[in-house]
Amino acid sequence: MSSNTNTQAFQPVGKALPREIIKWIQGLDLSYSVKDPRRDLSNGFLIAEIFSRYYPGRVQMHSFDNSQKDERRQNNYQQLELFFKKNDIVIPNHKGFAEILDNDWNALYNFLVSIYSLLTQRKVINPPLASYVNSKEFATSTQNTQTFLLKEKGIEKLQEEQKQEDQFQKEQLSEKHAPLSVSSKRTNFMRVPSKPISQNLENLNYQIEVKNISYRPVQGSLLKLKEEQQQLEKQQEKLNSNNDRQIQDSFQKTPMDENKRETTSTREKQLDKSIYDILNEALTQRQQFAQFAQTVQFKQNGTALQSFIDLIDIYPEDFVNGFFQELITQKEAYINFIFKDTNEVWKFFKFTFQCIQNLPVQRVHVCIDLVNQFGARSLQKDALKTRSLFLEFFLPEICNLIKQSVFFEKKQLLIQMICSFQEPMFKYQVIQTMKQNLSVEHFMQCLAVFSGFEQESSDLWNDMKRYGYIYFLSASTSLSSSALAILCNAAKANSQVKIDKHVIALAKNRWWQNRCLCVILFSEMIRGIIKTPNYQNLIKSPQQGQKFFSIENDRIISDLKAQVNHFSKGIEIASLPIDSDILMTQSLIHIVDLLGDSKILLELFVKIVLEVSQESRQWALFSQEQQDEYDFFIPSDKSFKFKLNINSQYVKQVSFQLLLHLVELLNTQKLLNLPLGHFELLHWCFQNTDFKIQNMESCEQIAKVTKEYVYLGLSDPTVLLYANDLAKQLLDLQFKAEVQIENHDKIFANCIRLALKAENDQVLNNIVEFIENLVAESGQSASDGMKNFIRSVYDELDQMNPSPLSNPKISKCFERVNDKPYQSPHPDVSDVQIQDEQQSDFQY
Repeated sequence: MSSNTNTQAFQPVGKALPREIIKWIQGLDLSYSVKDPRRDLSNGFLIAEIFSRYYPGRVQMHSFDNSQKDERRQNNYQQLELFFKKNDIVIPNHKGFAEILDNDWNALYNFLVSIYSLLTQRKVINPPLASYVNSKEFATSTQNTQTFLLKEKGIEKLQEEQKQEDQFQKEQLSEKHAPLSVSSKRTNFMRVPSKPISQNLENLNYQIEVKNISYRPVQGSLLKLKEEQQQLEKQQEKLNSNNDRQIQDSFQKTPMDENKRETTSTREKQLDKSIYDILNEALTQRQQFAQFAQTVQFKQNGTALQSFIDLIDIYPEDFVNGFFQELITQKEAYINFIFKDTNEVWKFFKFTFQCIQNLPVQRVHVCIDLVNQFGARSLQKDALKTRSLFLEFFLPEICNLIKQSVFFEKKQLLIQMICSFQEPMFKYQVIQTMKQNLSVEHFMQCLAVFSGFEQESSDLWNDMKRYGYIYFLSASTSLSSSALAILCNAAKANSQVKIDKHVIALAKNRWWQNRCLCVILFSEMIRGIIKTPNYQNLIKSPQQGQKFFSIENDRIISDLKAQVNHFSKGIEIASLPIDSDILMTQSLIHIVDLLGDSKILLELFVKIVLEVSQESRQWALFSQEQQDEYDFFIPSDKSFKFKLNINSQYVKQVSFQLLLHLVELLNTQKLLNLPLGHFELLHWCFQNTDFKIQNMESCEQIAKVTKEYVYLGLSDPTVLLYANDLAKQLLDLQFKAEVQIENHDKIFANCIRLALKAENDQVLNNIVEFIENLVAESGQSASDGMKNFIRSVYDELDQMNPSPLSNPKISKCFERVNDKPYQSPHPDVSDVQIQDEQQSDFQY
């Protein structure tokens, strides 16, 4: 999805989001509720989950971390940027996440408005209050304070209204304290023009006309008449009430009302149903679909629900996945239904646990996802009821499933399922209940998974690390693996881990899972040392005042470097010998950002890259795809290239250091030709090194050692592509960076002779294309050095006997250098005979 629509930049008022965005986020049913947008949305986790709703399957949520740690927040936004780039998503007015990472609320507010408009194709209307508060009028209104009224059409000033109200209050006060002779506001309002009345009424002449008046005498007393009148009124009321009842009865017999009675009766019947009945009906209807009619058959002596539970492992996968997905889409309706009765909650989760028990490990994740979503929603619906039921009924059931599971992958998914029912104050009770229901081995596995979800500032770390310290040197492989995993997660969460005395003993463990965990643990501890203020201020970037010699500073520096070397030696011992591709991949991942801080790890990295399989080497050096996850809590991560792309300056430093170490190895080994692994690493180092910022002596040493291998590679079809790029970069070093390379022309000429001798069309065509490109570059815009180099190569070829220029393809390439075509000095000898009479091979 891409959009070029420009959205208006909004300036928020306070920390509140617009009402339509709040409703939109609530409707997405995210895994975590948004209470404080500035805190809950700033780490990028929920933003990634929002995009996962619109791009299902493209956003890998397990790669994101809901943590406020700066490093993990930065990683979340880096993955979001890659997701946007990969899917061609253009966020309007988006210039990066730097301001959001700095907790800029305005930047986060505008970003949420932009993605809301992008994903929903709706516009957010800027509220009138926000428009006024962010206007210049409001900024200059501090001197003249005015009153405003927020209405549907906007904001209106209340100057006149305020004046009238003040005047009215003054009048009321004056009326309250005024004498009685003064007329009030109300009397003034009711005043009418008065006529003067003379006090001498006797002088007025009034003419009064009196008519005949007839009257009827009253029979009986007045009391009796009142009683008769009351009786007549009561009789009339009874008559009216009877008429009303007849009208209502006539309305009740209408067909519309009969339909209402039927619907109410069916609702009452549905209320009497159990959750088992509803699930059974849903399965029966789904079984009648045309695509499942032939493949799905229920038992004759049982319900559809019972058959589904018993035979779920042999049911078609699309049938099972579709049914569970249907339950997830109707989650709210099912939650509302089962929470009307506690027994129904227990029945529903009992059904899901039975399905999990019978599902194979390859298909169990679908049902576990259902339980996770229902569990999280149940906590929101009624946390007290969910916690009590979970501790008393659900957790013992899950513990039994963990003990019965044969595959560790299924155990790990079940343990993660427990986390969906957890709350911060609820974790102690959960851990105690698991400890009572599980063996030590299973309990430690549960703690290892839980520690991966624990936040940095958690009070549980001391208790979990205590179990890790007890069992990390255990003779049981399972216990030691779980203990190491707990300590790895503790080190990642910046919780201090102390194993300095046992590093070498842990590294000598020969079980590959434990070796992987040791590499992860030691690398995290090195990162913890590097992040300390002393290391940053004294080693990484020493301040001006600390550059002078100080005994205390010198002691601190030596201690920090000793600790880094100690853990680096542990990583080297754990990684070698190279007998597991998974172990080597994990080592490459976790030491890549530490190469500039430890020479031991730098040498280890080169050794691993040269000896690992080509597939792993290609992934580590050139791929940006994510590696698959492995068991035993080994976390997945990105490739070497992905990590280094985050910091280009670090790439330039590390690649040059790797290149220098590789050149030292080549000098000591003195190989006749380079294997593919050496060429791939050499090519990567040349590609990422900026030779312009390096010293000339080191560059000349690199060129001196690598030139012969590179030009020899032009005649080898296995390393042809890498050799082409390396040869061009060597030429750039000589003619652009002014690096002196001795006998450059002679070596290249001998390389052309060897390519002809190989009699390989691919090699010959590559040499011809390479020469043509060189000749084309040696035009008027090229330097004199390049032109002289081409002429020197031509002269070297001409002096050979037999000359490679006798080959038409080779001689044609140099026609632009010489004005006339090449004339062979042996016209009577054919080209085939000339090639057969070649002298010695390429010497260097």
